[in-house]
Amino acid sequence: MAGSMVTGNWGDFVNGVSAKVNEIIDETEDLTPSFVESGLFDVVSNPDAQIYRTEGVTGLSYLQQFDEGDQIKEDRTYQSYKTEYSMKQYGSKVAISQMLAKTRPADLEAKLNEVRQLMIASQRSLKKHAWQVIANGFSTTDTFGDLPISRLSDAVSMFSTAHPSQVTGVANRSNRVASNAVYSESNQYTAIKQIREQLNDRGVEIGYEEDFCVVLPPALEKLGVEINKSMKRQGTANNDLNYYEGIVDVVSSTYLGNASNGIANADTSWFVFAKNPPHKMMKYVSLIDPKIEQTVDFDTKSIRVSVDGAWAMGYSNWEFSCGSDGSAA
Repeated sequence: MAGSMVTGNWGDFVNGVSAKVNEIIDETEDLTPSFVESGLFDVVSNPDAQIYRTEGVTGLSYLQQFDEGDQIKEDRTYQSYKTEYSMKQYGSKVAISQMLAKTRPADLEAKLNEVRQLMIASQRSLKKHAWQVIANGFSTTDTFGDLPISRLSDAVSMFSTAHPSQVTGVANRSNRVASNAVYSESNQYTAIKQIREQLNDRGVEIGYEEDFCVVLPPALEKLGVEINKSMKRQGTANNDLNYYEGIVDVVSSTYLGNASNGIANADTSWFVFAKNPPHKMMKYVSLIDPKIEQTVDFDTKSIRVSVDGAWAMGYSNWEFSCGSDGSAA
């Protein structure tokens, strides 16, 4: 009837777009960031407060001999350094208007693709933040202020030649390859040996005797695979077995390279981690897991879709690792 009020258009718009947004949410909600799958990060979910704290303790020393009739000597543990993970909120949103859907239906799919991009953006943000912990491992400052790193309170970099101990009489210790050696087969062995011989806060061997993982920027990934995954020894004309095959895994990320983080020695830096340490060095502390939500804005006649989360990235110890910036300096 001429002049009658059409009441279904708004409801049809809301129902139709909401259904498509829900499909996209279902497609993307189970994506797991690659840094979690690397096995290098401990995931702490739903902490009780906005600040999550870790504090290590030294182990006991060696057993001490005692004579018949004497008392067994008493030992004690000591507090180690702390890390405070302060969760920050991150988010983004897009809007889909009723007018766009009504007058430019061809643009609607592009807008819906922006919804897909929200989750991609959240995954990208998480990965960049996580790998930045390692990329900034030779510094005590953050390359990106919006991606703060929660650091161990020993006041030195993650990879340092002078990690202090709070136990009197224990000398500083190192998890940095001497002279910032370039990445090579022999220098990788040096780093592995350095981890095996590391001392803890009591000056006692950490005693790690399992497998390892080498972490590389894209510029070194090919060499890393050749060194560690070849059946025979890399770069030789003989039939030597490859010592590393089956012992060292290779992990690489775009976010470790200079093109992503702008760090001067990023493309030459390399890192070795114990694959199965008793406690992982790095932590992803998630107060709010990234989630997509939608709401109807009646005043502007649009649907708004957002993704948000709250988390912190950092490290709580440095043992079971070794690194070099590859500068040979």
